[in-house]
Amino acid sequence: MKIALVTDTYFPRINGVSTSTQIFGEEFAKLGHEVHVYAPSFPNQIDENDHLKVFRFPSMYLFFDPEDRLAKPWEDRKLVRQFIDAKYDIVHTQTPFTLGGPAVKWARKSGAKVVHTYHTLFAAYVEHYLWFLPKALSVWYAKNASRRYCNSCDLVITPSTEMRNVLLSYKVSKPVEVIPTGIRLKRFEGKDGERFRKMKGYGPGDRVVLFMGRVAEEKNIDFLMRVVHRLKPRIPDLQFLIAGEGAAKRGLEKMAEDMGMDGYVHFAGYLSKEDWRDCYAGADLFVFASVTETQGLVVTEAMAAATPVVAVGEMGIKDVMASGRGGLVTRLDQEEFTEAVYRMLSDKALYAQKKSETLSEAEKWSSGAMARRMLETYEKILKA
Repeated sequence: MKIALVTDTYFPRINGVSTSTQIFGEEFAKLGHEVHVYAPSFPNQIDENDHLKVFRFPSMYLFFDPEDRLAKPWEDRKLVRQFIDAKYDIVHTQTPFTLGGPAVKWARKSGAKVVHTYHTLFAAYVEHYLWFLPKALSVWYAKNASRRYCNSCDLVITPSTEMRNVLLSYKVSKPVEVIPTGIRLKRFEGKDGERFRKMKGYGPGDRVVLFMGRVAEEKNIDFLMRVVHRLKPRIPDLQFLIAGEGAAKRGLEKMAEDMGMDGYVHFAGYLSKEDWRDCYAGADLFVFASVTETQGLVVTEAMAAATPVVAVGEMGIKDVMASGRGGLVTRLDQEEFTEAVYRMLSDKALYAQKKSETLSEAEKWSSGAMARRMLETYEKILKA
């Protein structure tokens, strides 16, 4: 098949959409399909990839989300014409904005089938990014825009069952399939958690609790910090590491200072590929409290590094942690979450059991298996 993956966000911007786009694209290419990625241009971008050809549209600064870029496809008509003339079998959009929206029209002109992955629960995020609008208006707009866009496609993919149910509640009438992004298990071969701990100055007795991901308000990192603050008197050697970047970082740094947590809350920022892998492996426990996460990719990554998890069981996390193996699931309740973390770090038998389950759980979510499932859905709509 000839496949175009279209996204309004891509590397060097690090987030779940960029990661999902790259993982699926590389797996499709390994299976013998021709894959092209269309994305906005970013400063300092590097598009060297053995499997994917990446085409970049001109872009501009986005004042309310400075880490992202706003694509300007109208400024590169030659690239638009190339897209239409390529006669793709499948055009798979990852976002519905200034590239995702026009890509549906380009696909129709060329006769391609259109698939869309609904990665983000926009109705839950708009108050953070469109703060200048009344909340009720922005949520109404997000729901209606989501319905219209999904219904303009031939097939919609969601990373979790919960997200599928949300779209059905929006009255999306097109078929909706649940296919999460898989994880590349090979990236965790040769992991060295001890190397990372020494590099960061953690001793053998330190109990390192990790959050990895975009440092944004909707990730509920402040919730995790309060949990750690409550646990510190009970677990004196507790350390909390926050790995990632984002708009909420400055506020969290101030929160740590105000609460006297400077000595045991640390911000690692973006990590190299090797440090990223070893960071997961070096943690004693991975914690996650977002209630809007569509698939919980970071949770499966933590398990691939043999690190057990405590997470709030909402949205995609509910699917990933459905077996109850590899960690503990709680409600978004500070006391319940605190006790779950305490149990994991104080009950040696429980910890050993959950840690022993992590790798077998991670294997269920391999990138190759998920890519083959996606290709099967492509074939179905092409035949239809």
